[in-house]
Amino acid sequence: MHLSMAGIDARTGTVEQREAFAFSVTQIKQILADIMRIDNVHGAVLLATCNRTELYLSIEEPEETRADAVLKRYALFPIEDVSLYVQEESQAVQHIMEVACGIHSKILHEEQIVTQVGHAAQFARCIVHSTDALLDTLFRIAVSAGKYALTNVVVSHVPLSVSYSAIALLEKECGSLSGKKSVVVGNGKMGRLAAELLVQKGCEVYVTLRTYHHGETIVPFGTKPIPYEERFSKIDGADIVFSATKSPHYTITESQICQLTQKPKWILDLAMPRDVESGCGTINGVTLYNIDDFGENMHPTQEAVAMLQSIAEQYADAFRMWRNYRESVPYIQQLKWLTAERLLHSTAMKEFQGEGEVEEIVRFVTGKTVDMIMGSIKSDISPELLRNCCNKIGERARAVKK
Repeated sequence: MHLSMAGIDARTGTVEQREAFAFSVTQIKQILADIMRIDNVHGAVLLATCNRTELYLSIEEPEETRADAVLKRYALFPIEDVSLYVQEESQAVQHIMEVACGIHSKILHEEQIVTQVGHAAQFARCIVHSTDALLDTLFRIAVSAGKYALTNVVVSHVPLSVSYSAIALLEKECGSLSGKKSVVVGNGKMGRLAAELLVQKGCEVYVTLRTYHHGETIVPFGTKPIPYEERFSKIDGADIVFSATKSPHYTITESQICQLTQKPKWILDLAMPRDVESGCGTINGVTLYNIDDFGENMHPTQEAVAMLQSIAEQYADAFRMWRNYRESVPYIQQLKWLTAERLLHSTAMKEFQGEGEVEEIVRFVTGKTVDMIMGSIKSDISPELLRNCCNKIGERARAVKK
């Protein structure tokens, strides 16, 4: 199988361009199912986060299917001048390891990307059944790389999530948040984290809920839940508004803000696609930030970046070893058979011919010996090397017979 990927992220595309690929869970399910109907596609995983969308394919004939062309088919609306980055084989492997380690995140080494990588693979595997052994192992090793990086690398002065970065930016712009009234639209993971951080900073925090089920709905401690439909009753007079939903439509529009008696001073949009209409940022007295504004001024140490890069490379090597060994198995079996044949037909075996279980013993010992040798050089094995070895032994065997 050939590994290919294509994608767009905060480094390569604008917010508007990335919105064309900001797929919902339902859309991802349909897209993966559709892709799996392509004849030469054996596996597909779609990683979609607030800052990136990447499609990974395991394909039989790469010249017939391009990952970027496939991904562009599913753009949510016509988008001009969009250029997707494309990686093949070893470059694609290195890329997903770096993504899982947080190297390509808007905020270096942010903690949520590891979970997102794992969830993307799990969704493809368990819900759509669109993975094969190649993609399953690739993403399993990538998640291991990301977890190891989170545990062993400390990136000084760099927040671990977009929510942390947004709060830090807010404090830099307006000083202490203590006593300020804030509204968080959305009670997903991002919204809950933002609400918890605002409570810690001493804010009065309201959180919108679309529905409430006692014992099931998580309401951040110290916050006041309000129905989503009543959000503007609290936004009117609020100092700070966060929006972090998965809504395909705007949760806050320019006209809605203009109708308020007391407009919020700061609106922070953590969603992708965006929750807040861009025109809100043109209203006098209102400052609007979107997801691309967070993390701009973070300057991690080069030492930390080098450590993350090293981890990504180590785990990419681990995947390469697994793949090489897996693709070498047919040649290892062939090597066992050829070696046993050479021994059984050598002059040294003539005096043992005709004796009981000689052939069975030779094949057993040969197989065990080859396994021990392969195990000791596992990191250096390649299908090409073993194929050449089998060809050489086969040529010599034919020469002896002549």
